Amino acid sequence: MMGLVTLLRLIEDETREEIERIEAETSRTLKKIEESARYSAEQERERIEHEGERRAGEERRLILLQAEYESGKRLREARWEAISGVFSEAEEMLATLTESPEYPDIIRHLVLEGIGVVGDGAVLVYCRSQDEDAVRLAVSGLDQAEVRVLAADDPAIISGGVVITSADSTIRCDQTFATRLDQMRNTLIHRVHATLFGGDGDGY
Repeated sequence: MMGLVTLLRLIEDETREEIERIEAETSRTLKKIEESARYSAEQERERIEHEGERRAGEERRLILLQAEYESGKRLREARWEAISGVFSEAEEMLATLTESPEYPDIIRHLVLEGIGVVGDGAVLVYCRSQDEDAVRLAVSGLDQAEVRVLAADDPAIISGGVVITSADSTIRCDQTFATRLDQMRNTLIHRVHATLFGGDGDGY
């Protein structure tokens, strides 16, 4: 019969072995857990870094696009401001053109051009009261041209120049400075753009 001491020793030995087995198993499990956790952490780190790089790349692209847009916007605004300034100067020049000694020649050119549009026959030449002398001088020798003076504040003629119509007013040619400037606006934009900035005037 096994003695009590021997029995206790066997139990103690089994317990120690079991403890060692459990410790070994636990150690292996912990190692696997650590490796898995380390791998997961590395994967997450790489994902975060990649996401950060992607976001950083997107942010850089957005910043560059915004900068490019703002730069283009400022350039367009500067160009249009410059061209608007040229138009303003042209309007100011036209406003003082009546004082120029060349004014009757300019009016005559507008009258002849307008008559060419209206056609042969009697024509009516409308002008502002302050332009009457220049217009009468301009149409001298044109027997079929009759001058008619409009009020100075008449919107049809307020900018200066003339309006030519057929005798029955069925055909009309607006030769006022405001209308001529509007007609030339696109051409002037291209010419001024080319003069100020080079190129052919495109790229607005």
